[in-house]
Amino acid sequence: MIENRISEGDKKFLVKMMRTFNIGALELERSSSRKKWPDIWITKGKVPRITVTQEWAKQGIDERRKRLVHEFLHLAGMEHNEAIGYSTHPSKDTLSMEVYKGLRRKK
Repeated sequence: MIENRISEGDKKFLVKMMRTFNIGALELERSSSRKKWPDIWITKGKVPRITVTQEWAKQGIDERRKRLVHEFLHLAGMEHNEAIGYSTHPSKDTLSMEVYKGLRRKK
């Protein structure tokens, strides 16, 4: 995993997510994009890469990590589905928040 100026807590959360989703390797990179959206995205491959922007970094801890969970759900094979709350729009993405809350309870 490439450490690219993210908080120590977020790094630990990424490692937990990698264990939970059985991901052996992951790259993390920062984008210089100044757009509000998208502020995080995943590129699948032999070594998946999550790209985050400054907008992502400005979010609160729970929102940042919910958005990371969203990308891991993509790695697990999920596709966006409004009917179950798995949305491309962070404010409508209730599924990722529920998964995140469950992961927080599981230590």
